[in-house]
Amino acid sequence: MTATDFSKLSYPELLKLSDELNKQIEAQRAEELKVLADGYVKKAQAAGFTLQEAIEALRPYTSDARSRKRVNGPAKALYQDPANPANTWSGRGMPAKWLAAYESQGRSRDEFRVN
Repeated sequence: MTATDFSKLSYPELLKLSDELNKQIEAQRAEELKVLADGYVKKAQAAGFTLQEAIEALRPYTSDARSRKRVNGPAKALYQDPANPANTWSGRGMPAKWLAAYESQGRSRDEFRVN
């Protein structure tokens, strides 16, 4: 590979060269990505895994999985305390303390369900 003196090229020539170089870079990137993917598939199959299993195993390494945010906001309240309507519970996780207290008195959770 020989060094080129780019300082002698005109602006339009540099733009044309840049476009050609970007096309070559993209073509080379695609080829190397294909080689990488082919090697990955062969390794997964040789180890006795399906391609789908191998892809699922990669999921924790994707930036998508690490930066996933709640899309729908907080869960809707499914239960409400009649003595204090500000006390609600979505039905997810541990029951709210106010609801657990009512249940310990023998009351049914269904009594507090919001329609």
